[in-house]
Amino acid sequence: MGPGGVRDGAGDRVLGAGRPDRTAAPAHRAVVARGRRRPRGDGAGRGLPHRAGIRHAAHRRPGPGRGPAAHAADRPVDPGDAALPAGPGLLVNRARALPGLALALAGVLYSSWLIGPLLNPAFGLLDGYASELAARDQPYHLVFGLGDLVVGALASATGLALARRARGWPRWAWWALVGFGVATALDGTVSSMDCAPSADARCARLAELGELSWRDQGHSVSSAVAIAAALASLFALLVSLRGRRASFRWGLAVAAVLLVGTAGTLVELIRPDAAPGAWQRVQLLGLSGWLLYAGGVVAANRVSPAGVRPRPVPGPPPAPGRRRRA
Repeated sequence: MGPGGVRDGAGDRVLGAGRPDRTAAPAHRAVVARGRRRPRGDGAGRGLPHRAGIRHAAHRRPGPGRGPAAHAADRPVDPGDAALPAGPGLLVNRARALPGLALALAGVLYSSWLIGPLLNPAFGLLDGYASELAARDQPYHLVFGLGDLVVGALASATGLALARRARGWPRWAWWALVGFGVATALDGTVSSMDCAPSADARCARLAELGELSWRDQGHSVSSAVAIAAALASLFALLVSLRGRRASFRWGLAVAAVLLVGTAGTLVELIRPDAAPGAWQRVQLLGLSGWLLYAGGVVAANRVSPAGVRPRPVPGPPPAPGRRRRA
């Protein structure tokens, strides 16, 4: 007997191992046959517990040798002395889902500029640059700065976890994701802007004279690094997914939005128009779409969490054909 009064070997099926010493009690009624039955046994298999029978040695079949099928799932029916794990499937699903959820959350939080007009009415939905919402002289700047910090932390941690086990192009994609995360975290903290030039004429004058702090001047560098890293990551993902049509097409759509927004932002910086920051909003939508796209790619196992496509298992060599007699 095992722990809890459970008979050892409840799942033994070879030569009746583990049967009780006494014989089974006689049937108190006629036994109805169950169709195809085992040799030397009655139709209902009386005297044997459900899912724990025996099989004659002459009719044994090869098996995996790891106990009854779905043993862990049938633990209440076939209890044993020690619990068996249910298998690695649940762990694999979690390994895919957690990075995908982290990147999806980062993509949503990166769109915090959408609530800018509610917290800071001085900026419209398409007025001014989104980075000015986190300027240190603006109301609720800590909300937007904290949003950038959380996005950067999620992107950096997820990219680092994926890049450590990746190979080839996916590895470059995840390392670029780490670079984007670090630069974005700096955008909302160390290199946040001193003031909002589009809403403050004095701030705009100081920016032209170069009299703002080094933190404000470093904001342009960190923002440029974040955009370059995002473009590099998306390009590497597209290269690794070029054999998958559906995923590749979605990636091309995201890349088109991001490239158009980036080009428009550069032109807007050179020649400011009446609505500064409008093209930057397109760029930000492309960045959020890239984070959501990367999360979906990981969660759907288009590129596995390790970043390597599973290789097909080679089958057995074909049997040699018979030679024809001359």
